[in-house]
Amino acid sequence: MAICIFLAGVLYLIGLGTFAAFRGISQMVHGATRTQSSVPEISAVSSSPPVSSSPSKAESAAVSLPPEVISSPAVPLSSTPQDAVAPAGYFDDALLIGDSRTEALRNYDGLDNATYYAVKGLMVSTIFTKPSIEIHGKKLPVMQALKEKKYGKIYIMLGVNELGWSSFNTFVGDYQKVIDEMKASQPGAVIYVQSILPVTAKKSGTDKVYNNQKIEAYNQAIEEMAAKSKVRYLAVNTAVSDSEGNLPEDASADGVHLNREYCKKWCEYLRAHTNGERD
Repeated sequence: MAICIFLAGVLYLIGLGTFAAFRGISQMVHGATRTQSSVPEISAVSSSPPVSSSPSKAESAAVSLPPEVISSPAVPLSSTPQDAVAPAGYFDDALLIGDSRTEALRNYDGLDNATYYAVKGLMVSTIFTKPSIEIHGKKLPVMQALKEKKYGKIYIMLGVNELGWSSFNTFVGDYQKVIDEMKASQPGAVIYVQSILPVTAKKSGTDKVYNNQKIEAYNQAIEEMAAKSKVRYLAVNTAVSDSEGNLPEDASADGVHLNREYCKKWCEYLRAHTNGERD
């Protein structure tokens, strides 16, 4: 009887232990579950670097620039004009020498404060002898008047009145003398020798002297002389010629002298070719 009571007590204790153990395990599992649910979800790790919401220094610099600066390609050096346009006042120390065509340019007055020794009928011969420029109340030949003042730039155009000369070589020789003496009396000046301007097709086709075929031949000789003398040649004829090398009919009332509109073209050419056609 005593043995039965002992065994019953042992079984009771075993049952209590089992229950307690089971309850403890249950509590642990429940607590673990509750703890896991309280941990925030971790996002997947990326192999890429994190993206910043604020731009980098380089990006900030690009954003601050105007769109046209960012997208525009670099301008090649070769696109830079060879000759710069003359600034205001560039012709203040300039002297323009010529015949009645240069008189028309003077009347247009499109070159700031330039000085003009423009004389109707002036030639490479009379430039030494014809009293025409008034200095201190006395008229002097152009080449003599040239010695009275120093200039920074000298532009000369002669030749249209010499188209009727019997000797082409005499014209070239006399023009060479003009340039030589000009260089001697104005050693600090840049000398520009301008081409002879063309005449209209109508004038050229009806005149045995004043025609564009002869003018072209003279211009070729003038350019060669300028190169030999190491002065600058300006092909101003290209500024006022049509596609065939003639002066347009609407450019002149007499087929020779330029009107105001074409004097402006002439001035614009001089302003745009401050370094000359030939150095």
